[in-house]
Amino acid sequence: MADKDYPAELTAYIDGELEPADARAVEAALAQDPALRALEARLRSVITAVEALPHPTPSADLRRNVLASIEVPPWQARLRAWLSGPALVPAGLAVAAAVTAVVVWPQSEEPEGEQLLLAQNLEVVENLDVLGLDSPEDLDVVTSLHELEVQR
Repeated sequence: MADKDYPAELTAYIDGELEPADARAVEAALAQDPALRALEARLRSVITAVEALPHPTPSADLRRNVLASIEVPPWQARLRAWLSGPALVPAGLAVAAAVTAVVVWPQSEEPEGEQLLLAQNLEVVENLDVLGLDSPEDLDVVTSLHELEVQR
């Protein structure tokens, strides 16, 4: 702690926050400098006086009063107004109507039987002429060719 400003270190020394080597350096400086000792005595008396002051207890309304005094940004005020009771009722009704519509609305039926088979083979059916087939019945023959080969 050579070439240190010892008055700046006094508060840390008084609070016991210095490393042992730094604390010994401040103690040596205090032993040699009467002005530094006087400053230490004044700092200790101020700390003692502050610690003797009564500790105020905040009132229960302090938080509410502080928050009420803070200016609310305009968008937050509009959001709070919109989410308050009277504006919330129409929004709730709209949500309820939407949920009811989704539940009650007729659902599209899933394709069955031939429709499902046609949808699964749509690419083949669209290209029947490319394959040289004249009718969809010819498609049954083509799809059954593997069975004919197994029977041989």
